[in-house]
Amino acid sequence: MHIFKAYDIRGVYGEDITDEIALDLGKALGTFLKGKGKVCVGFDTRKSSVSIFNNFTEGLTSTGCDVISLGMVPNPFAYFYAWKNKIFGCHITASHNPANWNGFKLIKPNGVSFIEENKVLESILKSKKFIAGKRGKIIEKDISKEYISFIKRKIGSLKGKIVVDFLGGAGIKNLEFFKQVGLEVIPLHTKPDASLYGFHMLEPWGELLNDAKKAVKKEKVDFGVAYDCDADRSIFINSAGDYVDPSIVIGIFIKYLLKKGNVITTFDSATELEKISNDRGRKLLLSRIGHSFIEQKIVDENALFAGEESSHYFLNEFYPFSDGMLTTLSLCKILKETKKSFDELIKETKIHPILKLYIDAKTDEKKDEVIEKLRKGYPKSIDIADGFKIKLNGIEWIIIRGSQTLPEINLCIEALNEKRLKELSEKYSKIIKKEL
Repeated sequence: MHIFKAYDIRGVYGEDITDEIALDLGKALGTFLKGKGKVCVGFDTRKSSVSIFNNFTEGLTSTGCDVISLGMVPNPFAYFYAWKNKIFGCHITASHNPANWNGFKLIKPNGVSFIEENKVLESILKSKKFIAGKRGKIIEKDISKEYISFIKRKIGSLKGKIVVDFLGGAGIKNLEFFKQVGLEVIPLHTKPDASLYGFHMLEPWGELLNDAKKAVKKEKVDFGVAYDCDADRSIFINSAGDYVDPSIVIGIFIKYLLKKGNVITTFDSATELEKISNDRGRKLLLSRIGHSFIEQKIVDENALFAGEESSHYFLNEFYPFSDGMLTTLSLCKILKETKKSFDELIKETKIHPILKLYIDAKTDEKKDEVIEKLRKGYPKSIDIADGFKIKLNGIEWIIIRGSQTLPEINLCIEALNEKRLKELSEKYSKIIKKEL
């Protein structure tokens, strides 16, 4: 079933993800759990999320499982409640995908997403061999205070002025908390919007950042941040209104986290991060690209921090999953403790330019076919599971991989300078497009 991706379940609502599939997936999860225990379930702001929630929880309770209904919440709320209470969980979302998509992020009691477990669920779903039990209960719960109290104890009071663009997503739930810790916030797109304000998709980069960039310059704030629909990612903007590469943000956290510990990043992050880690006495470990794989590696390695080029940041001093608001507050805490501005921290964290391009392959089948064909042309490349990495020299590299959420081929490049970056992007874009 093509709705089962590498680390979650996604598809177009009404075509790939239907109410019937949501019902059966709830039954499949309940069967996987043998009809026992509680499962917390939340959802994002998409139009289809309530209907999917109703059907999914109907199926789940039919097996005997109880449901803790969290309502419309950011993804990290669901992960937090599952992790804190050592129960299974689910957040209904398609993250940054277009508004007509939806899906499921399933959570284990240790706060790590399903990976191999999704294969078992897929098998149960295909067989339709579901158990039935005494119908479970649905218990509504507002966990805002519990979640906020946990973070506030560790973060303390902060100061600063920031722009926060919620882009109509579930992160809106956090607006008041920013103020509670002492931050002055200029909020954008604060109404939960089922059509995501008409944005094609909530991949917070490029044109989607225009409103936030303008507000940052107009309001003269410390920095700006934008979240995707489920608010587990955070995209930063400096005081001049410029997008900040995630590898720079990763470098800042590696430098200024006070606790000792190793860090994790992915194959598409800046080469300089290894030196920054070594200079701070930290070992840099590499993970397969994707939030679920990083979460699992954080737990396996007991790492302090992880970050990836897609703007997921993981602060394991708190918990092993990514959280856009927690990342924002933690950055504010670093600014407070260092008495430096975000711009100063950026200036001292040097990396070479990185570019990510997304090339439409029309179908997942074509995407996989092209990647495998291209892989054979580079026998000395590094296998990164869903694609390959070509190392050109000590700094420069090319990654060609399949998106795990859309029928796209991702091209990622690190180059010595902007001119070289343009040359390489043109060259490898042509190579990919020739095969499509």
